[in-house]
Amino acid sequence: MLIAGVCTFTACSDDEAKGDVFSELTEEQHKENIEKEGIAMVQEMEDLANLATYDVIDAFMGFMDQSEQKQLAVLQVSLNEIQALKNGPKSTANPKALMMEKKRLSDEFKSETGIYEWDAEALDWKLLEESETEATFRFLVDGQDAEISVYNVSVKDAANQDEASEMIMELPLTINAHVKLGGQIITSFALTAEWHNDDLPKNVKEVITLEAFSFTSELTNTSTKLSASAAFKHNNTNIYSNGFELKGEFDYSAIMNTLPENEGDLSSLYSQTVLENANIWFQIGNIKVEGLFDFEGFMEGMADKMKELGEGATEADFDNALVELVNEYAVLYVRYADTGEIIAKGEFYFAEYEEDGYTYEEPALRMVFGDGSKVSVDDFFNNGFGDMIEEVKDMLDELEAAYGGSSDVQTK
Repeated sequence: MLIAGVCTFTACSDDEAKGDVFSELTEEQHKENIEKEGIAMVQEMEDLANLATYDVIDAFMGFMDQSEQKQLAVLQVSLNEIQALKNGPKSTANPKALMMEKKRLSDEFKSETGIYEWDAEALDWKLLEESETEATFRFLVDGQDAEISVYNVSVKDAANQDEASEMIMELPLTINAHVKLGGQIITSFALTAEWHNDDLPKNVKEVITLEAFSFTSELTNTSTKLSASAAFKHNNTNIYSNGFELKGEFDYSAIMNTLPENEGDLSSLYSQTVLENANIWFQIGNIKVEGLFDFEGFMEGMADKMKELGEGATEADFDNALVELVNEYAVLYVRYADTGEIIAKGEFYFAEYEEDGYTYEEPALRMVFGDGSKVSVDDFFNNGFGDMIEEVKDMLDELEAAYGGSSDVQTK
């Protein structure tokens, strides 16, 4: 659980080598700056929900509901990815969403390609022009010309098919789509993908321009590196970004050789060659949480500790060794992204808790500031940030009013 905590709370970016330069601001000033970035993010998200793009998509969906024409799966996926941004940043597209029953995705797309215009009298789409490469729909939104189009669609057959099923799996290679209003492209979607022979993704990249906003995500999967990153921006200013990079030897034989041969025998696990290090980061506005976990060094250190402690080691001995090694092999930082100055370093320790009259200790994480002062993560974030909490509550109330649901549950 402690190792999981390291990878959840922190991890490192490519600029981890900026050094141990602490900011001279006080703890309260850091809190104010973090709160400002949090409030700015919430306000940006509120603006996002009111974009003209979503009015165009809503109108298009309304026409589709009235029409006898089938909604294209490939177009639906593109629009779903765009609409999902209303709820905040997300991961890359899910290829399984493109699976079709009894029909190939490519065949379904080709059968519906063409340039269409909404016929208000017939309450259906009228074909204006034949096409084999695009499915384009034109209509009016508040008196303005609007258009939604999907094109540049290419796929490959998945290597693994379910012979007992009539469902055929195709993997996307390229998909492009756009939303136009008043003759101008206001939103665009682009997906490119490469696949390994076993249908696992080799590289998947998604780029969405959403009026003044943009979202990019990329997944890379090789035998020595697994990485993913996402960035959500407004006018090229970061709102939210995150990513990770795992380096090691990610092949079947290496993984199988790591598994313990006998129950209780962890020698093979401690000498594992699968994962070398984890490089992970998370950023809101200008506040960046990052860290580097030398997993290979940690496991080697743990093997030495187990030999040193011997068979008579207690649970407390194990916990002490774990905290000591995590602090040695994990580098945890909270920084200002623009200057690289450190707000605080992370440090694991044993915190004392009391429950039902019983006192016990558990590993916990605290923040260490440049002046040497220390505060637990819980204490740091449980005091202050009232304005940011109110902004979040207001946003959730607005979402509840617009889309239904319980803001009370979300707030908790």
